[in-house]
Amino acid sequence: MAETMNAKLIKVEDAQLEILAEYDLIGFGSGIYNYNHHKTLIKFIENMPRLDKNVFIFSTSGDYRERHHNLIKEKLNEKDCKIIGEFTCFGEFRPLGFNLDVNGPLAFIFGKNKVHPDDKDLENARIFAENLLNE
Repeated sequence: MAETMNAKLIKVEDAQLEILAEYDLIGFGSGIYNYNHHKTLIKFIENMPRLDKNVFIFSTSGDYRERHHNLIKEKLNEKDCKIIGEFTCFGEFRPLGFNLDVNGPLAFIFGKNKVHPDDKDLENARIFAENLLNE
């Protein structure tokens, strides 16, 4: 997405709250951990000032559900951000620190989606980014 949008990609631990005002569009995303975005991203949003900015949300998760965006959407709405898009795709799920890429109920224990994000996921992310730019 960053390449398609010619955007600056910044790790949340390197982000500075005071420079957010310089951007017209801001993306917030991470892998999903315990049904939410990473705790450092949530904390960053809680600490940022109110912004009248267009934002988008993205994530990777073991079960590919946008419902994992609910907490971050709530936090961004509290900061007066306008959410103009959401993107999610499968991501590797490693509950015990390893991934055997198992399907079915054992996937909760042994992991799944070992090859994700894959080329198709990345192409979908590129299309999502292009659509955001064309709005």
